[in-house]
Amino acid sequence: MTRVAYLCADPGVPVFGTKGSSVHVQEIVRAWRGTGADVTVYCARRGTDRPADLADLDVVEVPPNSAPAGAAREQAIENAALALVDEVLHRGCGLVYERYSLFSPALSVLAPVLDIPSVLEVNAPLIEEQQRYRQLVDVKKAETVLRRNAGTADVVACVSEPVVRWVRERLPAARTVLVPNGVNVHRITARQPGRRNPDHLTVAFVGTLKPWHGVPGLLHGVALANALTPDPACRWRVLVIGDGPGREDLERLAATLGVEAEFTGAVPPDAVSGLLDRADAAAAPYPAGVVGQDDYFSPLKVYEYMAAALPIIASAVGQIPSILEPGRTGILVPPGEPAAVAEALTRLAADPALRERLGSSARADAAQRFSWDGVLARITRSLPPVRRVVA
Repeated sequence: MTRVAYLCADPGVPVFGTKGSSVHVQEIVRAWRGTGADVTVYCARRGTDRPADLADLDVVEVPPNSAPAGAAREQAIENAALALVDEVLHRGCGLVYERYSLFSPALSVLAPVLDIPSVLEVNAPLIEEQQRYRQLVDVKKAETVLRRNAGTADVVACVSEPVVRWVRERLPAARTVLVPNGVNVHRITARQPGRRNPDHLTVAFVGTLKPWHGVPGLLHGVALANALTPDPACRWRVLVIGDGPGREDLERLAATLGVEAEFTGAVPPDAVSGLLDRADAAAAPYPAGVVGQDDYFSPLKVYEYMAAALPIIASAVGQIPSILEPGRTGILVPPGEPAAVAEALTRLAADPALRERLGSSARADAAQRFSWDGVLARITRSLPPVRRVVA
């Protein structure tokens, strides 16, 4: 039995939380446990929404010392990561798997000392993200930590081609492998066919309410679609599953546009499937150029919509065109164009058979192509033969 030390030293990622990053942590842990591995999670933030199937998961938490921001906060994160290293060294393990976090040198310390296989999972260009959306004081240290971890890791698992390029720009010799995200088709179950409400249609959005998710474009698209629909039963309402700093602005915008919108707030991952079952379609309305020239994300929400057997309207950016096949598993629209969203909504409203056909095909693809077990298998197969583990 492989003893896996899963490390996440990012205090912004609660292991048991409602964020997409929290879902990612939990699903990779489930995939490891599914191979028979004994997993211990070492983290900066445990969180409070522990799923029942992870009730027995061993979790070691070392939160950073309180520091409001700036250099002191960055040093506190590094110190907490090193304290987690001490915990791993004390308990021992046979493989170290670290979710890349700013200022955590854990993998580069542990793997050589223990002489064990190691995986660095990189989900985003965190250095640029931190500079753009928050604050990054010690850029040099952040770059150095990344290069050391990536240079030590037997595999650097990257969620998208832009992330692969971002790592290789800093360390051309890094042993990168492209591994997009996945979905748990047992957690997100297939929606039953048919309308959810005879009086209206519902389009769902799942995610954190931040600018780069494009919810304003969805609201504008719904308003345009509704304005062109003579049949009240074919008008759309919006179900927003998630929370974030943009919620109040979005609520005001929906009211201004006359769009009926329900905001659920943050919900535990186990509640998402039931909420999606109330929808007739789902949207991933990413705008153009919010994050940067390259859209680096691997959208968990799209995989979840597929598993829920929902027809999907999604912006043709980043990985989405490689995930959804237009006309078979979804409808692709140009990013940042509410009129195109409105056209897609109008098409779906008028064609119930299309809604069911798209949803059914999407569910089949989710099960066959995008399981988390498959994600982990691609990572472990990329370990050098002398480092390979059974998975």
